[in-house]
Amino acid sequence: MADIAHVFVLMMENRSFDHVFGLAGLEGVAPPPASWGFAAGAPDRIATDPPHEFDDVAAQIAGTPPMSGFANGPNAAVAMQGFGAGALPVVDQLAREFVLFDNWFSSMPGPTWPNRFFAHAASSGGLANSPGGLTSAASETIDSLGFSFQNGTLFARLAASGKRWRVYHADAFPQVLAIKGLVGGFFHGDTFRTIRPGSADDAFQQDLNDSSGYDIDYTFIEPSYGLLSANFADGNSQHPVGSMSSGERFIQYVYETIRNAPAVWARSALLVTWDEHGGFFDHVPPPAAEPPGDADLNSHRAAVPSEFAFDRLGVRVPALLISPWAPRGRTGSALFPRAAGAPQDTAFDHASIVRSVRELFGLGAPLTQRDATSPSWLGALLAAPRASGDDGPARLNVTGAAAATAPSPADAAAPAVARAPLAGVATPTFNQVSGFASIAHALDLQMAEDTSDVPAIEDPSLFGARLRGQSPGSAMPRAATPGHPTAQAVADYVAYIAKQTDAHRRRSGRR
Repeated sequence: MADIAHVFVLMMENRSFDHVFGLAGLEGVAPPPASWGFAAGAPDRIATDPPHEFDDVAAQIAGTPPMSGFANGPNAAVAMQGFGAGALPVVDQLAREFVLFDNWFSSMPGPTWPNRFFAHAASSGGLANSPGGLTSAASETIDSLGFSFQNGTLFARLAASGKRWRVYHADAFPQVLAIKGLVGGFFHGDTFRTIRPGSADDAFQQDLNDSSGYDIDYTFIEPSYGLLSANFADGNSQHPVGSMSSGERFIQYVYETIRNAPAVWARSALLVTWDEHGGFFDHVPPPAAEPPGDADLNSHRAAVPSEFAFDRLGVRVPALLISPWAPRGRTGSALFPRAAGAPQDTAFDHASIVRSVRELFGLGAPLTQRDATSPSWLGALLAAPRASGDDGPARLNVTGAAAATAPSPADAAAPAVARAPLAGVATPTFNQVSGFASIAHALDLQMAEDTSDVPAIEDPSLFGARLRGQSPGSAMPRAATPGHPTAQAVADYVAYIAKQTDAHRRRSGRR
């Protein structure tokens, strides 16, 4: 059995498998049939965010044959383009050097938030769409703003078993803070640390190379979403409207930092995946799946609640398993063929993260039925590590698009300050800002509690007048209405809290 002591998971944003790898010319990965009309030429950045809420995805995966909705929909010009060979040199090289799962799917046919929750709890707690926005500040507490799961989370299970976990975040705050009970630890502990590529005092690089050793069992890494830009365009998460090449550079940094920490690399596994497809085409229909079977605690938090049994996976997304214990150049479908008598091919989803980590560290019974039935990727690992010098490149060859357009180390290391929206990029949509607004609200309340100050959302000189026009329990609308803020106003609030959060952590000595 592979000797793995450290599991790292990096979850990027909003790209389908075919969009990233379908036209890359990799061995074992067949391109979509030409009849689909899917072609290379996807740009590094697009100006709009393709629709991918639950109803949008239902339309995209429908039709005859299934998945025809992408080509027949209003977003076809964007959705039906992918990246050709050599356009994404970082992930292409990692796919050739390690394991590329061509049978990994998002956990449900919907947007970011429910799919990310599956990576942490093997469930979304009933949430099938993006969360609603800000509610009346006076009626909310830090805990009430969090999302709950009947059987807890992977983080709680690790802690209960004496295992250590940590979240590294490239933005001012991570999305995982949406989970109830985590906001307090963000300011008052060492479970949340920053990752700042190019910075001389990057905590991620320093921690992995500390002479006392890296004693974290499970590490979850979140990219920058561009919260400080107020339109999410200058992050490195690869979320539209962000830059793919910036995300390439971030993936490279994470890999090379782990790879060049010898004691950590020797006993590590890094999984890089994307939370959902982001509205981009994939030709493989999502297969059936086991519903989580836990209580519906979160569906009422959706901006637009949708009825869904969680009995089907979402659109296929890329996933890379990177380790000295991983075979070179294999695909998930080759390593995990359809079992004899099985009704469908082996299909991984984000709940496979929970199952694999739970089994590796002996964390007890499954959190949900989806956890119990999702396949584990531990079976992809070798019985012995690859020989030293043949266990993956110390540095990736990134000549081409990624190296040319990625932000400079000086930019990446700069202190967090609010930035002007990038020219030519659309103003933020409701779905982009709504979930982060609830996290910003909780952080605002926590900082006010720490400093005995008035929360910014209640201060009339800051955001009280712009955001407090809502009645208790009302959700932020998609467009401005009397007494309600615009999506841009809420994005400005998120950017302001992001800046204040970073400063608050620096004052308290956190990194």
